[in-house]
Amino acid sequence: MENEKILRILDANFNRLREGLRVIEEVERLANNDENTFHQLKTLRHDLAECCRLIPRDILLAARDSEHDVGRDRICASEAERKDLTALSAANFKRCQEAARVIEEFAKLTYPAVAEKAKKIRFSLYDLEKLFL
Repeated sequence: MENEKILRILDANFNRLREGLRVIEEVERLANNDENTFHQLKTLRHDLAECCRLIPRDILLAARDSEHDVGRDRICASEAERKDLTALSAANFKRCQEAARVIEEFAKLTYPAVAEKAKKIRFSLYDLEKLFL
């Protein structure tokens, strides 16, 4: 039962990290036309995909319970508005870093190789955030 809870947490945070990376990637690609940062973000997204492959997809999907997620309908005031593209990217960098840290911590319990990869992704995000912002 505990393993299922861990898998549910990992699944939610893999999704959160993937989604946040995509948002920043789209800003860099389509709004800023920054090929370098876009390429680095795309590479990170592919690193995340490799990390996700260490846990079979069917196991993660079986643990997913988005219908009963108690946070599903809650929106924090800071999430409701963004003043510009930089603020949008900054919020998504933080979201990605937090998700990578959650993956790292919970994966230590059952998937140490995933934890190691998540830590590398997290530190890459710190470096990219500094360059971008």
